[in-house]
Amino acid sequence: MRLRFPIIVAVVTSLGLFAGCGPSAQGLSGGVSRSQLDSNAAAQHQQLVTEGDAAFAARSDRAQLELAISKYEAAVKVKDDDWQTYEKLARACYLLADGWLFFEKEEKQAEYLATYEKGYTYGERGIAALSPEVEQRLKAGVDLKDAAALLDRKAVPLMYWYATNLGKWGNSQDITVVLRYKDRIFNVMSRVLELDPGYFHGAPDRYFGAYYAIAPTFAGGDLDKSWEHFQASLKTEPKYLATYNLIAEFYAPKKQDGALFDEMITFVKNAPIESIPGLEAEAAVEKRKAELLAKRREAGDFPF
Repeated sequence: MRLRFPIIVAVVTSLGLFAGCGPSAQGLSGGVSRSQLDSNAAAQHQQLVTEGDAAFAARSDRAQLELAISKYEAAVKVKDDDWQTYEKLARACYLLADGWLFFEKEEKQAEYLATYEKGYTYGERGIAALSPEVEQRLKAGVDLKDAAALLDRKAVPLMYWYATNLGKWGNSQDITVVLRYKDRIFNVMSRVLELDPGYFHGAPDRYFGAYYAIAPTFAGGDLDKSWEHFQASLKTEPKYLATYNLIAEFYAPKKQDGALFDEMITFVKNAPIESIPGLEAEAAVEKRKAELLAKRREAGDFPF
């Protein structure tokens, strides 16, 4: 979650889709197939998921992350109602975009945006696969911002990765796109916060910490609320490095607090890569981002 002004509305995840975007922008495309697999197809599906899981476990290697995505994509082609694998795809696409293409976006802007688009599309399709009731509403044109109220805690990961992909995708468009989809992302993330505030190491509060820091006052920006959410996220998981980078990038500049910025960046730089076992790949991404933020400070990008 990294947001600029546009994200104001959706803060990071509220962002919208670009003009002419995919099914997530216009309503679910096509129904979810729920046919029973024969034994051969079931075995093929399970093998693909297993191979994808093995590759994703080695995601610190970009080639392995890309392999995981290809295996998961093949798996859902075999079993369209496999909502668990759509969840894995949404997360994997997000990491590929945010953890790799982010650092190459000047040269690979189209691929960068397309990867987030794939992520939110997979997230929405997973939601539809999980909930036939929501699927019917989406196909009828009901916006997910309203249909999200029908989802329970089982859908939290799908909603979260849907919203974060959509938000990052939208944040790379212009402000009109962000404003168009802000309510959807805000409502979806609010539902995540309501159902499971501790999900993914305090992710919902982390999101709203960024949201209230980035949004201008007229659009709901509130630094007190921002700090409260950031502190709630840190209480849930004080070792998750993205929270510190978000505070440095968005909250500290609004407060014009250079000392806080430096404290956050130093924490990320000095944190062991294995601070949270199993999230070494994500930690490496945040360390690279902290270095970029430090360079931006040196270049005078921040008001301190």
